[in-house]
Amino acid sequence: MMMDSEVRPFRIDIPQAELDELRRRLEAARWPEELDVTRREDGITVEMMRTLVERWLNGFDWRAHEADLNRFPQLVTEVDGQRVHAVHRPSPRPDSVPLVLLHGWPSTFAEFRRVIDELAEPSGAACPAFDVIVPSLPGYGFSGPLRERGWGAHRMARAIAQLVRRLGYERYLAHGGDAGYQVAAALARVDTPNVAGVHLNLGGVGLAGAHKHERPADEVEARALERYADYVRDKSAYALLNATRPQTVSYGLSDSPVGQLAWIAEKFIDWVDPAYPLPLDDLLTTASIYWFTRTAASSARFYQEEYTANRAPGTGPALDRTYVTVPTGVASYPGELVPPVRRWAKEQYNIVRWVEFPAGGHFAALERPDLVVGALREFATCLGGAG
Repeated sequence: MMMDSEVRPFRIDIPQAELDELRRRLEAARWPEELDVTRREDGITVEMMRTLVERWLNGFDWRAHEADLNRFPQLVTEVDGQRVHAVHRPSPRPDSVPLVLLHGWPSTFAEFRRVIDELAEPSGAACPAFDVIVPSLPGYGFSGPLRERGWGAHRMARAIAQLVRRLGYERYLAHGGDAGYQVAAALARVDTPNVAGVHLNLGGVGLAGAHKHERPADEVEARALERYADYVRDKSAYALLNATRPQTVSYGLSDSPVGQLAWIAEKFIDWVDPAYPLPLDDLLTTASIYWFTRTAASSARFYQEEYTANRAPGTGPALDRTYVTVPTGVASYPGELVPPVRRWAKEQYNIVRWVEFPAGGHFAALERPDLVVGALREFATCLGGAG
């Protein structure tokens, strides 16, 4: 394996002036008025936000989390005019398989920090080992902000495929959740000869949306359609704003760390399995990365490129449902907003493995890293590696 000269090493090193500015803004936060009774249905509560901001100011140690993330070898390169950042953690095992892990919104590459080492250097000798590649999606975190329009799933996939080649790999596996599962599926469509398999933490919003006018065939489909209707009615405003007015939304998120934190924390609280709530520092690490990298607008534009007609021309089909011929594994977690339905998913993917887990949610790699590691190992074993 020989790495391309266009790939440069990278370490996270946020200037102290940025940390000082964040503290100043947090200390000067102007809080909204509260109703006599606050409800979770109204959005994240002032009480929770005050707890998070107090932790961000007086308990959260960015430098410690920065050092923890810098344990992993990182790199940057430029693809198609856009900077791309990634963790590259090769395994010491000679039989290792390249594996790309793709995060979604409002997440970052840090979502996978609890699974990287165990995937690359498993504690069990009989377990498959992986050369782990964790990109920051273009426009997210240390890959952003974006420089131009047109970065939907297909263009992101082509950039990730180029990154993999620059790292010296040919055949590889890809895994993703949220926007990451769409990019993983797009990899299977645009780089088919080189993708040995895709493994998806498959949410059911898109699947249910495609079948919302149909009569459900059984209780599983009926429940998915009920959850979908509830999502559209009460939980989808963020997606509509991201898709239609990402620039307008970005001013408040870019100017107010409290606004950025609320926008992210609500999802990190509501989209997980309630039995496995995330530590506050996971929310704060994610919010800090978005804040320091100024990627509120460019990360939101993925929704505009994928879900609306107001897209850059020539960037690939929106909501591509072209059948994925590459072998596909699906992990379903009960904490997802809408559960995926296997019959519907089989219309789009060549499913060779489907597992419904008893725990976990939208951010499964943070909530239940053990389940994610196990699922990826079993999928690779099912395929016989990436040969």
